[in-house]
Amino acid sequence: MWQGRLLQLVCRRTKTQNLRHFKNDNTFDEARSFARQYTTKPSGQSISSKHMSTSAALSSAKKLRATRFGASGLIAEEAEAARMKIATWLFGCGAWVFSMVMLGGVTRLTRSGLSMTDWKFTGNLPPMTKDQWEIEFDKYKQSPEYKRVNKGMSLEDFKFIYWMEYAHRMWGRGLGVVFAVPFAYFVRKGYLTRQLGLRLSALFAMGAAQGLVGWWMVKSGLQEPESEYVEPRVSPYRLATHLTSAFIIYCGLLWTGLSVAMPEPPTGSVAWVQGSAKVRRIALPVSAIVALTAISGAFVAGNDAGRAFNTFPKMGDKWIPDGLFELKPAIRNFFENTATVQLDHRILASTTLFAIGSMWFATRNAQIHPAVEHLVKCTVGMTVLQVTLGVSTLISYVPVSLGTAHQAGALTLFTMMILLLHATRKPSPALLKSLHGISKKGGQTVLTNFR
Repeated sequence: MWQGRLLQLVCRRTKTQNLRHFKNDNTFDEARSFARQYTTKPSGQSISSKHMSTSAALSSAKKLRATRFGASGLIAEEAEAARMKIATWLFGCGAWVFSMVMLGGVTRLTRSGLSMTDWKFTGNLPPMTKDQWEIEFDKYKQSPEYKRVNKGMSLEDFKFIYWMEYAHRMWGRGLGVVFAVPFAYFVRKGYLTRQLGLRLSALFAMGAAQGLVGWWMVKSGLQEPESEYVEPRVSPYRLATHLTSAFIIYCGLLWTGLSVAMPEPPTGSVAWVQGSAKVRRIALPVSAIVALTAISGAFVAGNDAGRAFNTFPKMGDKWIPDGLFELKPAIRNFFENTATVQLDHRILASTTLFAIGSMWFATRNAQIHPAVEHLVKCTVGMTVLQVTLGVSTLISYVPVSLGTAHQAGALTLFTMMILLLHATRKPSPALLKSLHGISKKGGQTVLTNFR
């Protein structure tokens, strides 16, 4: 009976918006739990109704809510209602970056990246008339790629590769608008804390610089190759820089969005927190291997190494091909030698598969939150799929469809590792204190409200 009256008082003193939030987060269950603690007769003593107050239950509910939603320090207290709007915006920008990476992969695989021989930061309108198209085509005819690879190309064929590169550039500029306008709005409203504002400003600056990095990469492909027998292509170092920068921006957007949406990791008991810590200790070095494998893939793309040694598991007729260290100094072979670059990528991909499989095996019996357990299993499945895509792409001589799917798989696997690391991060001191306190009072109590 006391419990029912307590809940009624909580309802009367809570705004409608917070009531919906409390219901979704099982805060009523917490209030009921605290009500039981205050209505139980300890050591034979009786508690009179006139001494019963709602303050304890209300205070406890507020503390638990603050534990969950006030730990990140990213959203101003008065902006709680806009939390999911901000998170959705960040996730949307992250998805846009993901699509940018895919479009960039298609642009590279269709050999469209060198079709535009100039660049402006603000962009310009595409050719609209036949004369304008002829002017752009004449510019392209002066490039090494046309002279050595596409000599005799028709205007219609040129239009296709031009539109691919143009779309990639304008899609990036569109992302700048989609990011900047809501960012300015949220700042003006005072929704973002200084910490989040600085972090998002840094990501915006990196996005703006990414356009410069892209042009820096393209310029390397517009220069005459050292040898007449070498096809014009962009520098593998610059391509790897461009792709790695995109991955960093994507990682920053995704991690920040997750931190805004879920200030606390999924917990439920002290045992689950300890299990997550074990998973995280393994996931950190595994994530480094995944990132290194992705970067090595950029060098495979930059050297067009996927179009050589199109057999698996052997490279041609040998397990170890010849000429692995024919370049001097020797370090250049790991970034410029086609055979060495592809062998490195094969070894790193196999290492990634083994490392993620080992992570699952080492944590299969650990007491971890169901969400963390599900993430580990999904990561294993995604790794198997990515290796399968990689082998299929290689033996099929890198068709556009499979090559793009393989690049998407790399970023998807990277996404799952980010999700896993975010889900296994250490809870805030306030949440840990709550977990330890309830663990002492209730033994094996499980807090489902923190899922």
